[in-house]
Parts: sequence; structure tokens; C-alpha cells
Amino acid sequence: MIAKPPAKPAARKRRKPAARPQPDAQLQAPLETEAVPVRRKSESSEAQAQAEARERERAWTERPWKDRRMAIDAMIDQLRSHPSAQQVRTLAEQLTRASVDPKWEVRLAVARAVAFLEHPDYATIAARLEVDDNSYVAKAARAAAARRRELDMAFQAKTDEIDEVAVELGKLREAYGDRVASAAERVAEHKYRLLTNETTHEMRTVVASLLDALAKLDASLGASPTPKQTYERTLRIACERANFLQLMLDDTKRLVDEPKLEREDASVSEVLGKVADLVRDALTIPADVSFDVEVAVRPGTCVHVPRVRLLQALSSLAKNAIEAVEGKGRVVLGASSPRRGWVALTVSDDGYGMDPEEIHQALLPMVSTKKDDKHTGVGLPLAKKIIERECRGEFRIESEPEHGTTVVCLLPISGD
Repeated sequence: MIAKPPAKPAARKRRKPAARPQPDAQLQAPLETEAVPVRRKSESSEAQAQAEARERERAWTERPWKDRRMAIDAMIDQLRSHPSAQQVRTLAEQLTRASVDPKWEVRLAVARAVAFLEHPDYATIAARLEVDDNSYVAKAARAAAARRRELDMAFQAKTDEIDEVAVELGKLREAYGDRVASAAERVAEHKYRLLTNETTHEMRTVVASLLDALAKLDASLGASPTPKQTYERTLRIACERANFLQLMLDDTKRLVDEPKLEREDASVSEVLGKVADLVRDALTIPADVSFDVEVAVRPGTCVHVPRVRLLQALSSLAKNAIEAVEGKGRVVLGASSPRRGWVALTVSDDGYGMDPEEIHQALLPMVSTKKDDKHTGVGLPLAKKIIERECRGEFRIESEPEHGTTVVCLLPISGD
């Protein structure tokens, strides 16, 4: 479901011999995490894990130090390409191990990587390197830590500004009542919609032209005698960034649009079955992740909603849930009747879960916990908007770190 920060990964093919090598294959093994509730490993499995860790350490230190440094540089490339959460965790483990490398040149590369590491371990690595015996390493670590603090402050300022709007609206409601506050909110949303639609329209035109120019540049360079390795990486990054900007603009428009769709009676069991089909068609679900539908309501139970929009919201939630599961796990689309006249449509996963602050941030528009080129931070806010405003229901998230997440969409039953 919802992914827990550390920035979320996507492995890339490395270039030929002359280019930087990929991080060591043995170092790419995912970190071992224990299931919740935690089960004690047997002594034999613990011994095996320790032996494997020693073997990875030995394989790493036996490599020439220049190769180790280039492997760190390759990790930096991965971090800058917005990897998945699992890849980030693996890279954090590798950088933690490399932060005690005997060669200062390797530790210097690790210090520079800290600025791009979206993982809690970055603070541990930075603190260790800031007091390194080598002055170059210590200076680089302090600079990287300062850069991370700047990024964290900018992110917090963004969320604070959004929170401030809610606070001011609350003050208005307290002083003048719900009617005045609701009217002010409608006016603000209308102006926001007009501004956003006009801005996204103009920017999408610019981005489309930029993508066209990049495609022509690629074709021209391909036909020139210029060696491909001199421009390939830079051009690829430019195309990825432009495509991501286009995705952000498209998702922003989706968030503010108010489609006028007819409401209709939709069968709960039929809706969940359709959502499951859509998700299976759109995603390659890992073999270790089970994806099930469990309906515990009376046959024929219906909800009166804009069916297409409900399918859109539930499909987005289900995709998030599947992406939140790492290794073996389960995602369930469910339906139950918690109280008379209402049906609860739920999307549950046993992924890493979220704490209250992370839930709050996940519901802020354009604030994504997944640092990759596929997520813009619109999915959850849009699903909440669809359920609450278009389906006239209730939306809430129940989650706990390491215990998974359940999104509950409470809708009135048609005819009750």
C-alpha cells in the first residue's frame, strides 16, 4: 500500500567497460528484515546470516580500492535516479559498510553519497564520517549533512504552508461558523482550480516542445560521429526529468478537475472484482505477494457512486499497497458492513506501514514518500477527494510502522 519513506529504486544497465561499474553484485542483496510480530531466528539461521555478512565484507575489501570507489560512484548514480524504497535500503546498507573502508578515498565517495541518501541511516553515516581522521572526508561529510538539512527544511516548509491554510480555515470557522468557512473554502478552491488549470496547460505545452527537442537531439547525435558515451547519460537524465515533469502536470490537473460523472448503482462485489482485474493488468505482481478479494456483505449490495471514479480511487490504493509489500506478503481488497446502511471498502497490506506524521504527509498533495519517477504524490489525496466529495463517503488510513496499512473507504449503501 503506502510506501514508507526511504526513497523508494530502479536498476539500470551500466555502460561498457570504460564506464563506472555497477555496485558489487554481492552487495546488492536486499537487507534481511524480520516479520512482525518478530520471530526469533534459530541459532543456525543467525550463524548463516553472520557468515554471509562476513563473506560480503571479505569480497568487498578484496577488491582494488579504485574499484570500490567507482562502485560508490555508481551507487550515487543510482540514488540520483530516484530508486525504489527497497533499493534505497540496500544502498544504505552498502554505504554504511563502506563508511569504515580503510581507504580514505572510498570514505570520501561515501561522504558525497550521503547528500543523496533518503534513508534514516544517512544521519549515522554522516556522524561517523564528520569525525573521520582524514580532513577531506570530514569536510565532505559536513557539507553533505548541511545539504541534507537544507532539503529537509525546505520539505518541512512546504508541509507547514499547507497546514497553515487548514489552521486559518479553522479560525474562520470558529469565528463565523461553518457556513462562512465553507463558502470561503469553495471560493479558494475555485480560484485554485482556475490558476492550476491555466498554469498546467501552459507548462504542458512547454514540456511537450522540450521532449520533442530532446528526441530530435538524440536522433542528430546518433547520426553524428560523437561517441555515444559522451552524451548518453546526460541526455537520458534530461528525458527522464522532462517526462516526470509531464507526469506531475497531468496528475496535478487530475487532482483539481471536477468531472461531472453520472452517479449509478454499482455492485460492491463487481466493483472489487473489476479493480482486481485492472491492477493485475497494470502491474507485474511479485510471485511472493498474494493479491486477494474478500467480500463479506450481502449479495447484491450496491453503492450509488460515479463508478469510473470509484474504480480509479480503489485501483490507485491497491497499486500502492502492492508496492508497499517487500518480500513475501499479502494485499487484500475487502468489503464489510461495519454498521447498518454502510459498506466499508478496504485495501489492506502487511507492508512497512506508517506513523501518524507519515500518514499526514502522505495525504498532502504533491508530497510523495516514493522518490522515483513514477509517483507524484497525487494518488492518496486524489483517492480521498473521490471518496469524500464525489462518492459522499468517509476516508481514513489505519497504519502502524512494521504492521502494514489499511485504507478504509466508508460508503452509504444504495437504497438504505
